[in-house]
Amino acid sequence: MKSIEGGFPSHAKFEPTAPGSDYYDPGHFREELEKIWFKTWLLAGRDEEIPNRGDYKTVQVAHESFIITRALSGEVNAFYNVCRHRGSRLCTEAAGHFSKGNIICPYHSWMYNSDTGELAKAPNISDDEEGFNPENHSLVSIKAESWDGFIWINADPDSPSLAESFNLPESWSIYEQYEMQRLKVGKTGTYHVKANWKLLMDNAEECYHCGTIHPELSKATPPMQPRQWVDEEVPDTKVIKHVGSMGLRPGFERVNIDGNAYRPVFPSLSEEDTRKIAYLHIFPHAYICMASDYVFIASIFPVKPDESVVKGYYLFDPDVLEKDDAYIQDAIDFWDATCKEDWAACELAQEGNESRSYQSGGTLTPIDWRVADFKKYVQDELKNN
Repeated sequence: MKSIEGGFPSHAKFEPTAPGSDYYDPGHFREELEKIWFKTWLLAGRDEEIPNRGDYKTVQVAHESFIITRALSGEVNAFYNVCRHRGSRLCTEAAGHFSKGNIICPYHSWMYNSDTGELAKAPNISDDEEGFNPENHSLVSIKAESWDGFIWINADPDSPSLAESFNLPESWSIYEQYEMQRLKVGKTGTYHVKANWKLLMDNAEECYHCGTIHPELSKATPPMQPRQWVDEEVPDTKVIKHVGSMGLRPGFERVNIDGNAYRPVFPSLSEEDTRKIAYLHIFPHAYICMASDYVFIASIFPVKPDESVVKGYYLFDPDVLEKDDAYIQDAIDFWDATCKEDWAACELAQEGNESRSYQSGGTLTPIDWRVADFKKYVQDELKNN
């Protein structure tokens, strides 16, 4: 591990931001959807959200909706949430269960096998009717995989596997001590933010703002202290970005508002890591915050050029959650406050980005070097895909 806070990587410099129109132009937004969002692995949730065969959840990415369901084999499958008959949306709820493993269209009752997406029944149409082959009318599937308790989806049929894209397991090795696969969801949250998705990720990429808008976070983990960076031998990838860890303020035992310990630390953590919170960013849209006794995940999804939705997950040791007197509100209050402060700042930035005075954008400082790296990632994907 090395500490370089107070200095910056050699490539850090003053440089322009993206143009203001990149944060509100509908044409640019559509291009991002096609060349970034529908070309990469997205963090779609947790395995435990669909524990049984026929359980499903839906994920919305702008105008597209996807069904994620558990097959009889235990595998996770995903399909476009679109009937092959007349294009009706199949599932209108965020989650549910397919009775007898069948997905039934609410419009004309076409029925699909939830394991395979195959058309099982089309009312008043015989399977041997001339000009109609049920095999040609299966739901359109997308890739779905599980890793460390998370569900990942990718709408690009030609994309590399999750392991190849993330360089697994090597890039994930330093997070194994959190045993995220065995952790369970204690709480979820949904945030509707009137800001472009990139502004939310820009915000996550720097702590320049922490001392200004995050009194709770700054108290627990002072932002100007040296940050512990990940060893260079642990690889980044195009989308996996190790952000290092921040140490607790002296006198604080946990990363929460009052610093008090309400739960034991995760059993596999080193003594040194019990005094830190580690961060992992996953381009284009997610970050994972690993404290010593809980994990918080934020998964950002675009809705419109100037609107996003964030899905938040709070993970805890299952042994803690099973206790009658389990207390988890300290972690929830801490990140709920931090998120709301972030999203309010992003909404202000959205308003400014739409100003005529900001048409050519603003300035990134060396402190914003991760924002600059994220800008380059977006620009490279738009250019190369």
